[in-house]
Formats: sequence, structure tokens, C-alpha cells
Amino acid sequence: MKIYILQTQDQRTLNRDLEWSSEADRTMVFCTPYRDIALNQLIELNAKDIDMRASIVECEADAKGRPLLTADLQASNESPASSDQSDAA
Repeated sequence: MKIYILQTQDQRTLNRDLEWSSEADRTMVFCTPYRDIALNQLIELNAKDIDMRASIVECEADAKGRPLLTADLQASNESPASSDQSDAA
């Protein structure tokens, strides 16, 4: 089953208290099975903080409906220090 979570540009996720958290606690992450609900929540948050950059992320859910935070989502919570960049010289 697909569910939707909200994630900021710096890879923090929205929790159920509607606060941004860098902790990957699946039980506390705001999630919804409906993309339009996630979009409405994102619009409300953007109205309060116009400088915020967040997006809707689609992920799989476990049997209890909690998001399965994949290695991509968890790895993106770390800083991208090992990214490949070519030297333009």
C-alpha cells in the first residue's frame, strides 16, 4: 500500500504533532493514504512559513499502515558528504 509523507529540503519529516523532525520514528511520522490530504497539509504549512521548501514523498506502508522508511529516505537524512562531483578545470 502506498502512503504519503512530507519531507523538507534538508530531509526532515513532518511528525504527527505537525513539527519537523530529523528522527526516523515510523510511529510518529505524519502519513496519509491520500495524496490530496498530504497536499492540503503542505499548503497549510507553506501558508504559515513561506520560506519552507518541502515536498510530498510516496512510500510503502507496513501491515499496520506505518511508513516503511527506505534506505534512500534514511540515507538522505544524513548530509551528502560523499556525493560525486567532477572537477571543472
